Amino acid sequence: MKADSLRAPNTIPNTAINCDFGAVLSISCDQRQVPDGLQKRGLDPIAIMDLGRMKNLARSFFISLIFLLLTSLNVTAEETTTVSPPTVVSQKSISDQPLLQKSIREEVKALRDERREQMPYLDRAYIRKSISKNLVEERRKFVTKDKKSLQDLIDRAVFVHTPVRAAHERISLARRRIIAAVRALFPEANLELQDRIGTLSASLFNSRNYRFAFRQPFFRGGVLWNTLLQENSGLQAAENEYDQVISNVVRDVSLAYFEYLRALEVTKDQGQAVESMRRLVEISEEKFKEQIISEIEKLNVESLFSQLEYDYQTAKQELELAELDLQKFLDLRTDDDVEVVEFYDASSLMARGAEQETPSQKVGASQEQPYGFKEKIIIPNLDSLVDLSYEHRSELQVQSAKLQSARLEERIRWGELLPHGDVVLEFGRLGEAFDVDTRDPKLRKEFRLMVEFSWNIGGNKVNYTFENDERAPSVSQFQSGNGTQITRNSGSIGLLDGLDAFADTKQAEVEKLEQIVELENSEKEVIHDVKQAYFDYQKSVIQLESTIKRMDYRKRLVLLAKHRLDQNEVQISEYLQAEIDLVREKAELHKALKDYFSAKAQMNHAVGMRELLPMEEKDGK
Repeated sequence: MKADSLRAPNTIPNTAINCDFGAVLSISCDQRQVPDGLQKRGLDPIAIMDLGRMKNLARSFFISLIFLLLTSLNVTAEETTTVSPPTVVSQKSISDQPLLQKSIREEVKALRDERREQMPYLDRAYIRKSISKNLVEERRKFVTKDKKSLQDLIDRAVFVHTPVRAAHERISLARRRIIAAVRALFPEANLELQDRIGTLSASLFNSRNYRFAFRQPFFRGGVLWNTLLQENSGLQAAENEYDQVISNVVRDVSLAYFEYLRALEVTKDQGQAVESMRRLVEISEEKFKEQIISEIEKLNVESLFSQLEYDYQTAKQELELAELDLQKFLDLRTDDDVEVVEFYDASSLMARGAEQETPSQKVGASQEQPYGFKEKIIIPNLDSLVDLSYEHRSELQVQSAKLQSARLEERIRWGELLPHGDVVLEFGRLGEAFDVDTRDPKLRKEFRLMVEFSWNIGGNKVNYTFENDERAPSVSQFQSGNGTQITRNSGSIGLLDGLDAFADTKQAEVEKLEQIVELENSEKEVIHDVKQAYFDYQKSVIQLESTIKRMDYRKRLVLLAKHRLDQNEVQISEYLQAEIDLVREKAELHKALKDYFSAKAQMNHAVGMRELLPMEEKDGK
């Protein structure tokens, strides 16, 4: 072939469509030369292409594209319907009203501008996503709702908690990894379509072909199967981590809720005491002016009242901090009011505590509650609680799944040292001819069979390949007018090029031992949490009984001081001191109740059962 016979200033695109099912769909174009004669005769080079064949190729391409898109959408839809984050449902959306919708848009804009001013280095796309119309609307719904129960607060916290969303996305990721691992067990399929035109030795030729290619691993040392099992363990770990995050949210919100109730009740009691005692201070002032009492008595009354006011201000500060802590879990602004349902009525508790003699708590038996609630609680013994924690605690299940994953990773690394074998099968048809002979060449069969082996022997990679390749006649390849048939056996041996596999196996073994340590530490921590929660619960019950008895005692002292004050047997300061002692005892009662409910929440969390010890509400409901 002479070089001057291949002169071609013009080119015609050669279109090839490669469809790799499960991988990538692509179009590639290369350039073929066209002789000057076409340009001189005034012929458009594109006009020589067979329009019918191009239409068929384009149709096949778009059908394949639509098929792949529908498949991916179907997988995404299945994941979406399987696991979905908790949502808040309302009968009527406030955005249906135009004025409120406009107000929401303005609030969203103001919040975004405020966020950008606070953190100008924060990505704007993240700000838009974190402060959206739907989130602001849901926040308004929650704030404008009537008094919220503990369950309402938990639902809101789960809905807005970022770690919950992250744990949910990890489940989705684990599901996709399982799909990829299952896909690796089946043959890799590839469809290739080509249509070419060009010149060869100053003669025009045309070519078209299609080819199917399949690759099936028939032995991988257990790598593929163990990978699937490992991804399944990853899914179990992700689901248990999601349960763990939910359990942590329930515990944290419950503790913040009980602390907020305590601070709220203490603030109410302190405020009522300040208002009721203010009149006594005024009376003390009048008596001092009339020289009925001494200056020392007057100063004592003022000092006690000042201490009461100080306690009131301290209670208000604690209430603000408790509300701020609760707003943090609920993703509320500092100016959003949180109205919650009260769990108990202090006056009713004091009345019931005075009426009945509370029995001692007996482990393993059901008893009436010391404060008169109707609920009966069966308290399992400590050994039973530990057994329940082994069964239900999410942390142990997470670490167990991770240990299983580490063991499978070690098997995968050892499997890399075993022989690997793949079978490759390709078949299709090729039609190629000079234009002077025919514009529609006959398609002839092509076939290729290949078997590949590889083995890492002592750090030396050994490869062997058997190939049987049968090609159809081709005018664009040298001396291929009648087709070709090749049977090939090839092999190669590397010199210490696979030592990294031994390092990977040792790394997998170390990671497995580290995961065993994590499991043992989690086990010890779980047992410690159960015992701590069990003893805290027992102490809280005893403390609650003692506080109710002291409340009755302080109440009787106030009545006695009031009677003696009416009889002018004691000074105002003594009565004021009795009232202050009663108020402080009420604060102790609220703290004891907070500790009691918190101990129950801690017990449920330690065991991993949310309803192990139910949370009673007011009047035993």
